[in-house]
Amino acid sequence: MPHRLVLALCLSGAAFAAAATEEPSAAAAAPRSTVAAVVAGIVGYTRWPGEATTIHLCTLGRGPGIDELLRATGLGTPQRPVTVRAVAGAAQAGGECQVVYVAGAKTTLARDLLKQLAGRPVLMLGEGAEFCSDGGMFCLEPAATVVRFNANLDAIARSGLRVNPLVLRIARGGAGSGS
Repeated sequence: MPHRLVLALCLSGAAFAAAATEEPSAAAAAPRSTVAAVVAGIVGYTRWPGEATTIHLCTLGRGPGIDELLRATGLGTPQRPVTVRAVAGAAQAGGECQVVYVAGAKTTLARDLLKQLAGRPVLMLGEGAEFCSDGGMFCLEPAATVVRFNANLDAIARSGLRVNPLVLRIARGGAGSGS
């Protein structure tokens, strides 16, 4: 089976599993992509220098995507669990987190965070295309039925993280021109 199909099936399976933990009426509907499922898929296909045994995912800002991540369970694996918690600012995120998800934060706060963490092995995910153009690695576009994402290849390359190329191919718009 081609690797791209396997990755797409894994991401779809994660989305279905996330939907199954929601209210019964939501689980009865067709499986949909959720922020938590997409983030779990990206994190699962990312490797850090030194391979941390536990991944600390920090959220910055407010919004439905943040709320979903804070409620999510099972984002990681038994071999590499993922903890999720909210942080107050860029300094706290930079010192304690391998993954940072930004949503609903003031543009200046997000830009300060991106400048502070540029070139460091911290997976930077955020909402909206401007997040990638400001230097974020993955920008998610939550929608009613499907969460799409794009990748900023330059930011990923500078970070020292290794993201499976199949994730980059799935990214909407030709795997992240970064703009």
